[in-house]
Amino acid sequence: MSHFIQLITPIVTRGVRTLDDLAPLERDDLKIRHSLLERGPASIESEFDEALSVPDLLRKALEAEQAGAKAIVIDCMGDPGLHACREALSIPVLGAGQAALHLANMLGRRFAFITVLQRIRPMIERIVRDYGLAQNYASFQAIDIPVLELAHDPDALHGALSDKAKAAIEQDGADLIVLGCTGFLGCAEAIRAALLEAGQDVPVIDPIPAAVHLADALIKSGLSHSKAAYPRPAAKPAAGHPLPGFSEPTPG
Repeated sequence: MSHFIQLITPIVTRGVRTLDDLAPLERDDLKIRHSLLERGPASIESEFDEALSVPDLLRKALEAEQAGAKAIVIDCMGDPGLHACREALSIPVLGAGQAALHLANMLGRRFAFITVLQRIRPMIERIVRDYGLAQNYASFQAIDIPVLELAHDPDALHGALSDKAKAAIEQDGADLIVLGCTGFLGCAEAIRAALLEAGQDVPVIDPIPAAVHLADALIKSGLSHSKAAYPRPAAKPAAGHPLPGFSEPTPG
């Protein structure tokens, strides 16, 4: 039986994610639909940006569940709104960050996290601690290219990522690389090839395929998040946030 997964990119900038990007992940029995936000940040490079993204992300996730989505994937390594979405929805909700980091823990002993900007290091280190993976965290590496500039020069991007990956393995003892931005979608193959050429047989995790395939596995297994861990919010008015299934306050 065919089903679809909703991928939500929690920013408002058009063109950073296209259906062509996602087509290789589809099968005859698996389709991927995509949403951008209508209200939120242009990109996510801070805790502040994440907070701005959550209200509309919740709305998009609730709408997707009502439209028949069998799972939600949040297209951001910071996993904004992940726990809130799990409370509000009954279908599986996966964050690209959580999926990639826990997969890294299964495939290696010490992972390096390679991302866009040095400024997000505190946010990532908090996430790693929250997921209980601090003991497996070899290093943080940043290529110093903002999210909205990643598509400008793919060769330069691949070169920067490869250099950081090699350094993490040689200097920090990493035995696995996590591409720490979903804007790096499609880069893993080139990085893996560069590492093999340098004699480093180390896996490279691309977070979006990892999260989509894990979501698909949960659907097929009939599993979703625990409602004891993520109880549904009490039905109450939420002023200024027209969410499906939740009401606006009565005037007066």
